[in-house]
Amino acid sequence: MIKKPGKNLTNTLKAVTKTKLHEQIVIQIQALIDKGRLKHGDQLPPERELAAIFKVSRHSVREAIRILEQKKILKSRPGSGTYIILEDESSVVEFLARAINLEKHTLAEIFQFRELLEPQIAGLAAQNATEEDLFILEEILHRQQHELDNNKASTDLDQDFHRALARAAGNAVLLEVVELLDHIFLKSRHAYSLPPQRNRLSLKGHQEILKAVKNKDSKTARELMTGHLNEIQELVISSSYHKKA
Repeated sequence: MIKKPGKNLTNTLKAVTKTKLHEQIVIQIQALIDKGRLKHGDQLPPERELAAIFKVSRHSVREAIRILEQKKILKSRPGSGTYIILEDESSVVEFLARAINLEKHTLAEIFQFRELLEPQIAGLAAQNATEEDLFILEEILHRQQHELDNNKASTDLDQDFHRALARAAGNAVLLEVVELLDHIFLKSRHAYSLPPQRNRLSLKGHQEILKAVKNKDSKTARELMTGHLNEIQELVISSSYHKKA
């Protein structure tokens, strides 16, 4: 079934200014495909409209379309239009490779942000955690120990631990930030676990952090959280994507 031209492309595509204009057009169209804004079967606007959007000549548009056709990403149908195609095996592999690299970049940025925030939370928790906070954290780790082979439960408990640690920090603003960003942080925990390796590594890191918190050792708690996040990041981004590929 033929789909209608992609919506709101005028507001998404940008005028290109570099020397090799057609290459910039190729990059923008590929980026829209990577982000899911353009999908298999979607029709591009007419050549004249694309030239106006990009603020280039129709020759540059035709050259970009030619390159994307060679990559088997676009297909021009005389009398009909130009369509996104991802049926050929080589184009699918190229698309998946770009998508994986994009996702790896996104995950790296999430971990980078977590490294700015969570070591400070661990340090504050070591200073401010109450007996009740410690009991809750210990209970979470006890449950995590028994759910090492249950990936879904382990992921939920991982999130529970970091949320409880934020509560133990005793800073309402930090807690609100963590709760607001939970859905983003979940991307660094969710489907990329490698059971039981990821789950065991997560538990080990949590146990070490909790020990420092119980000892009221703020400096060590911060350092352990940084190391924990680095270990998980390496496993998530490297090992899981190698397995996925």
